[in-house]
Amino acid sequence: MMVQSSVARFGKILAFNKKNDTLKIDFEGNPLNQPVWGKIGRLFHTEEINLAIDNQLACRIEFISNDLTLPILTDIYFSIFEEKELRIKAGSIVLEGEENLTLKSGTTSTVYHSKNGHVTTSASHINSEAERTHKIKGKTICLN
Repeated sequence: MMVQSSVARFGKILAFNKKNDTLKIDFEGNPLNQPVWGKIGRLFHTEEINLAIDNQLACRIEFISNDLTLPILTDIYFSIFEEKELRIKAGSIVLEGEENLTLKSGTTSTVYHSKNGHVTTSASHINSEAERTHKIKGKTICLN
């Protein structure tokens, strides 16, 4: 009995043609030195593919009959620990934290506290601008 080895590589999706479900893919050791059009090997949501394109996420690429000119996308690795930037595009984005939600960059942060309804922003400088009306509403407003 002959065992056939499967060739798999890491790669990235560069473009998506939704009309015929094909992807422009580049991968490690690409002998053509240019991206290749390939197929989708399992069910992915359009949003997952777009997220992989926008953030250049690593993907598992396999090949039909081990032919490096016939790539198939079989997995998208959504680990972004070492990425320098993450892009999320959507009509609406909701981030939820049971107790708190913290947005942080360096020493600057904004914390949303669910228990008491407070929002705390910490920074060395805070700028707030409005092209039109800038409303500040509150039962009490304290300045320094």
